[in-house]
Amino acid sequence: MLTFLIICTVTISSLAYGSLYQPQTPEYLKCPYGKYFKDIGKPPTCNPFAQVSCPPGFFCRGGPADQPGFCCKSNNPCKLGEPYSRNGNAPHCLGKSGISCPRGYTCIGTKTSSSVCCKGCTYRGESYFPTATFYNTEGERCTCGEYGKVRCTKPVTCRGANGKVYKVGQSFKVDCNTCSCTSNGQIICTLIACPTKCKYYGNVYTEGERFPARDGCNTCTCENDGSVSCTEIACGYGK
Repeated sequence: MLTFLIICTVTISSLAYGSLYQPQTPEYLKCPYGKYFKDIGKPPTCNPFAQVSCPPGFFCRGGPADQPGFCCKSNNPCKLGEPYSRNGNAPHCLGKSGISCPRGYTCIGTKTSSSVCCKGCTYRGESYFPTATFYNTEGERCTCGEYGKVRCTKPVTCRGANGKVYKVGQSFKVDCNTCSCTSNGQIICTLIACPTKCKYYGNVYTEGERFPARDGCNTCTCENDGSVSCTEIACGYGK
């Protein structure tokens, strides 16, 4: 009688344990860098022994006894650390069956088959790897931190001699030279010698240029010192 009770107790305990804990995923079915998913959101199976291959960038992780497995991503898609994992798998984060990435992670990838949760940032609907820098629509320079936080600083600008404000990288003309705004807020310009300009009764002429005098019968020249010299021929009026 005692022996029978012990056997029954062990059997009942085993059944209760099995109902509370689901069996672990076999190692050959785990994809630590992400699985390949079809457009319908289901992972296709492959078999290395039956020559059922996987797309480029994925390898077949089949079982040891001719068991079909999943197409797993060959390389780690994250730039910092490992992808977010559940029971040894990197779940996808795009598509109808995709997960929401936990805090400090962002969804990296453009399709379901390449999406996983990597350490990074999500900012205004866009994903960024840690240490990535970018500019927002306000012109602020932003950086993605390691723990999923984006920090933005006011943009560096340059102020020209006429008071106009220029953005970093913006180019503009000053006389005949080209200037640009640098990342440290300084303006640098080319140092080309500009031709001399001469003003003559509201018109502007360049050095060496010849033009009619105001009297209509003499010719003037723009000199290299900015002055205007004209011939002095007496103009005839009538007969």
